[in-house]
Amino acid sequence: MVKNLLSLINKGKFFYVLSLLFLALYIISLFLNLGVAPFYNEEPRRSIIAMEMLFNNNFMVTTLFNDVFYDHPPLWNIILAGSSWLFGTDTEFAFRFPSALSLLLTGVLVYLMGKKHVGQLFGTVSAFLYLVSVDLYFFFSNTAEIDIFFSLLIFTSIMGIYHFYEQKRFVSLYLYTYFFCFLGFLTKGVVSLVFLGVSLLIFFMYKKDYRKLFLPIHFLSAFLCLGGIAMFFYVYGQYDDAYAYIEGMWRITRNKSILDKANNAFLAHFFWFPINMLGNLFPATLLIPFLFKKSVVQKIKEHPYILFLIIVFFSNFIIYWISPGAKARYTYMFYPMLISILTFAFLMGKNRKGWKTKILFGVLSCLSLLLGISCFALPFINYFDTIEGVAFFSILFGICGLTLFLFQLKTHNIWNKLVFGLMGIVLCKLVFSLTVYPLKQQKSSSATFKNHAKNILKITKDAPIHLYSEFDFFDHHKIGKFYTTGAYLELLGNQLTRKTSTFKEKGYYILLKEELKGQKVLYTIDNRTSCLVLIKNEEEHPETWSHIPESSAYQNGVLR
Repeated sequence: MVKNLLSLINKGKFFYVLSLLFLALYIISLFLNLGVAPFYNEEPRRSIIAMEMLFNNNFMVTTLFNDVFYDHPPLWNIILAGSSWLFGTDTEFAFRFPSALSLLLTGVLVYLMGKKHVGQLFGTVSAFLYLVSVDLYFFFSNTAEIDIFFSLLIFTSIMGIYHFYEQKRFVSLYLYTYFFCFLGFLTKGVVSLVFLGVSLLIFFMYKKDYRKLFLPIHFLSAFLCLGGIAMFFYVYGQYDDAYAYIEGMWRITRNKSILDKANNAFLAHFFWFPINMLGNLFPATLLIPFLFKKSVVQKIKEHPYILFLIIVFFSNFIIYWISPGAKARYTYMFYPMLISILTFAFLMGKNRKGWKTKILFGVLSCLSLLLGISCFALPFINYFDTIEGVAFFSILFGICGLTLFLFQLKTHNIWNKLVFGLMGIVLCKLVFSLTVYPLKQQKSSSATFKNHAKNILKITKDAPIHLYSEFDFFDHHKIGKFYTTGAYLELLGNQLTRKTSTFKEKGYYILLKEELKGQKVLYTIDNRTSCLVLIKNEEEHPETWSHIPESSAYQNGVLR
C-alpha cells in the first residue's frame, strides 16, 4: 500500500489532483476565522466611512463621525459598504472579505495570463506562488485595507495592454485598459493614470510602434476616462466642495511621493525598499538564484510576455523606489509580475540535482517539519490554553505537517514536490488562523477598545451618541486608539456617532475628562494618551453644561 501511494504521488498526472486539493485547502485557509480578530491599524477608519455611507445613503461623500473626510475616492468604501450590507454590519468578516477575494481574483488572473501566453504549468505554478506570498497571504488579505483591490485593478489594466496587443485588437486594448484605469482612479486617485500612462508609453516605445499611440480609439478612450473622472467630481460637487476634495486627494498623493520635502530618509528608503519587497514575496524569493544563469537570461530575452512584465515592472517601480513616503503595500501590483518572472526562470533553469533546487525544496520541507513539531507542542504551552479545540487541531495539523514532510522527501516529481511544499505554507496559515486570530480576539489592545464600545452600548442602548470636544480631540490625526471604539459604536449600535462642539441635543456624549464641568460620569475609557468619559444630557438647551474647559493634559497625544 505504501509503495502504491509513493508511486501515485510521483506520477505527472497526480499534479492536477494535488492542484485541486491545494486550491480547496487554500480557499478554506483564506476565509477561516476572517472575522474573529478585532479591527486594527486603519481598519476602524475604513469601516466607519463605509458604515456612514449606508447610514447617510450617500455614496459620494466620505465622512468620519458624520464629518466630511477628504481621502481617496469612494469606490473601495462603496465595496466595503456593499459587503457589510450583504454579510451584516456587526461582523469584521464583512469588511475583510473584499480584500481576501481580491487576492484570490488576482491569482486567477495570474493563472489565465500565464496559461495563455506561456503554458498551463507556468500559469499554475506562478499563481500558486503568488497566492501564498507571505505578506499578502498572512497579513494584508486579512484586513479591510484598500491596496490589494487597487492592485487588482491596476494589474488587470496593464495585462490588457499585452493581451490585446498580441491580438492586434487596439479598440479592445484602449477601451479595456482605460476602463480599469478609471476604476483605479475611483479607488485611489491619480496614481492609476500614472501607471497606465507610463506603461503604454514604455511598451510602445519598446515595440517601436509609436503610431499606435495616436490611433483615434486611444484619444476616445482617454477622453471617456477623463470625462468619467470630470463627471465624478461634478456629481460630488452637488454634495460638497469638489475643490477641497481634489486638494485633499492631491495632498495624500504628494505626501507619499518624492514631491514631499518632509520625506528626508531617501538613502535608507532607496536601500531597504526593494529588499523589503523581495522578502515579502517569500517563498518565490527562493527562486531568485535561478535568474543568475546565462541560458535563463537568454530565454527571458526571447520570450515576449516575460520581457513585457520586466519592462512594465521597472518603468513603474522606479517611481516608488525614489519616493521615501512609499510603503511596501503600495507596490502589490508588482508582486504578480515579479513572481511570474521568477517562476519562468525556475522553469527554464531547474536542475533536479542542482544546489538552487535543493535550497528551494530544503526550505519548504523544513517548514513542513517545523509545523508538525510545533503543532504537537501547542497544547503544552500555557499561552494557548484559552483557544478552543487547540488539543484536537494541534494533533491533526501536526500529523499533516509531518506527512507533508515525508511526501516531500519521497517525491521525485519536481512539480508534485513543489505543490506539497506550498501545501505546507497553507497548513501554516490554517494553524495561524486557528490560533493567532482567537488570541487577538481575547488579548489584543483592539479587543479592549471593542469591549469599551460594548459596555457603552449597554448603557446608551438605542439613544444617540455624540463626540464632544472643544480641543478637536476627535480629529483624524489626534483620535488615536479611540478609532477602534468609535468604529464598534457604529457597527454594533447600528447608528451614526456624531462629532459636535456643543451640548444642544439630548443624548449621550463622549468627551475628554479635562472638559468635564461637574457632570456625572457614566463610563471611563482610560489609556496612555487620553482619558475619555461618557455623560448624559437630559435637556435640550444650548446653554446646558456651558463651561470654559481646562487645557487638556493629553493634547496632541503627548502627556505634558
